[in-house]
Amino acid sequence: MTTLPKRTLEARIRDAVVRALRIDTADAAMPLEMGSTPGWDSLGHMAVVMEVETEFQTQFPSHRLPELLNVASIAHALRETQV
Repeated sequence: MTTLPKRTLEARIRDAVVRALRIDTADAAMPLEMGSTPGWDSLGHMAVVMEVETEFQTQFPSHRLPELLNVASIAHALRETQV
């Protein structure tokens, strides 16, 4: 019996962003951040937040949403909510 390697938090976030913005996985190799990733504008931001919330079965407080600008900041916020 083999076990699958555990995906990192950042990898799961990247996958959620790719799904939310419907971007090509080849484009996912670039830094994913609001304003420089195609589709990650104000409307895309809400799609990203909702997809991440679904992936991690959590809900960010509305005052935290402007902080979630890239994979690293989303990972930081998720780590804070899991403490």
